[in-house]
Amino acid sequence: MITTQTIEQAEARAAEARRKAAALRKHGAVDAEDMVQRAVTAAVELREAKARQDESLKVRKAAEKPHAAELREMGESLEASADKVATAAQGAAQALSGLVAAVTAHNEVVHAAHARLMALGLPLGDDAVSAYETGAGRDGELRVFGEYWSPAAADAVAQVVISGVMGSCFGSKHPAARVSDIRVHSLRRGSYGKLVDRITAA
Repeated sequence: MITTQTIEQAEARAAEARRKAAALRKHGAVDAEDMVQRAVTAAVELREAKARQDESLKVRKAAEKPHAAELREMGESLEASADKVATAAQGAAQALSGLVAAVTAHNEVVHAAHARLMALGLPLGDDAVSAYETGAGRDGELRVFGEYWSPAAADAVAQVVISGVMGSCFGSKHPAARVSDIRVHSLRRGSYGKLVDRITAA
């Protein structure tokens, strides 16, 4: 959009070019007029372009006038639709934050259970993890009555959920559905035990 300010700035540049050209001529410069001409031509072309623009806007406003009510309704519809998208986006962000907080809290429960099993003298054997139905293993993992639990990175869990939604909505080949994070693949394979079962069931 060419504004009056745009024209004024171009004319100011032309005036400045004239001033510099006058100073250069005093020192014997022979090509000073080229600089002035370029600036003046630019200003003239802008004025002409603005005149064409203003005429086009006048024609457009005349064409829009009979449809003013419909256009207002269209604008209101777009605003209302955008508000719904914004509300949904805020809800999704809050839900995702809630998911991260829930995973973080879950990990604390896993750590506490692991510490208690160790305090009770119930470690899992490193060479035969499945030999005991209950006990604490390496890296915070544990078993309770045969059920395997392990702390999981909250961001990886979030990626599992997001990529699942993207795959469901846009297909498994969509870039957002394909995650390279090895932790995500581990989660999908059930490497973190019962937690993934719960997420998949949800």
